[in-house]
Amino acid sequence: PHNIIMATQEYELFAPPSDGISSLHFAPAGPTALLLATSWDNSSSVYDAGSNMLRIRFTHKAPQLCGSFHERGHIYTGGLDHALSEADPSTGSSLRVVGHHDKPIRCLSFCNERNALVSGSWDMTCRVWDMRSANPCVATIPVNDKVFSMDISNSQSTSSKLVVGTAGRAVLIYDLRSIREDWENIEPLQRRESSLKYQTRAVKCFNDGTGYALSSIEGRVAMEYFDPSPEAQSHKYAFKCHRQTVAGVDTVYPVNAFAFHPGFGTFATGGGDGIVNMWDGKNKKRICQLRKYSTSISALAFDPSGTMLAIANSYTYEEGEKDHPPDAIFIRNVSE
Repeated sequence: PHNIIMATQEYELFAPPSDGISSLHFAPAGPTALLLATSWDNSSSVYDAGSNMLRIRFTHKAPQLCGSFHERGHIYTGGLDHALSEADPSTGSSLRVVGHHDKPIRCLSFCNERNALVSGSWDMTCRVWDMRSANPCVATIPVNDKVFSMDISNSQSTSSKLVVGTAGRAVLIYDLRSIREDWENIEPLQRRESSLKYQTRAVKCFNDGTGYALSSIEGRVAMEYFDPSPEAQSHKYAFKCHRQTVAGVDTVYPVNAFAFHPGFGTFATGGGDGIVNMWDGKNKKRICQLRKYSTSISALAFDPSGTMLAIANSYTYEEGEKDHPPDAIFIRNVSE
């Protein structure tokens, strides 16, 4: 079934970060729904989302922009300190710096197939990290522009693809399965220009590994396919969203966040308008719109069972410095 009804039951997590929430990630598996939140207040926090409890909070030297959960339960974060940090929330061990980029780390994604973590940075590179190696940074991939967004398709049915969206609206696609064992001579499978004319804000791969969704600062989402054949490319499309008429003026907001439901292939988008929309991509229609939140939606994440949607309600400075509501994380219960 492709129906998803967002239950009205929703609660706010206790002890939210005290500044902008930059990312949300659920642990890939486990008896409890652990949620990692990174923040501009120099923290990374792990919550037990089901029982509404802050498990542990780590303090970094600078704001953290991204995070990732490893299957072993370790967390990884990156941010304005240029450092890739690791911690084990179950033992409460202190943060360990694994390595560095030359500039801030903007994105992190884990590749199950190669058991490697990939980081994307404003230093115009992606780096590949293998935590089993004595020297964990096993490759540096030049991408010739700042990395703004990134994701890895971890579908069982196709080879893992790394999709990198850069500042200049380029989209680079790498086939991680075909890259040599020693990670040498990494070249993109495809180089594309974004089909949206404004800056890329978020990239998220489809669950089935056939393509990716890409959003822009100008209230649009594009649904793209990896297969370059004309037949596959005929299915791609783009649509407008997160726009509203304010005092008679058509106001357009950035689409900051995506999350694909793990079971249905439906997806959520969150925008600078404080709205979360649920979409049925196959049938090209909106399923529902959640209530309007008090400020921007900065991040979204479904838990692996698809029964919870985490929503970061956190001002993303589209309108510059101004008074704004306190940062909050809401957990919305999801039913079929």
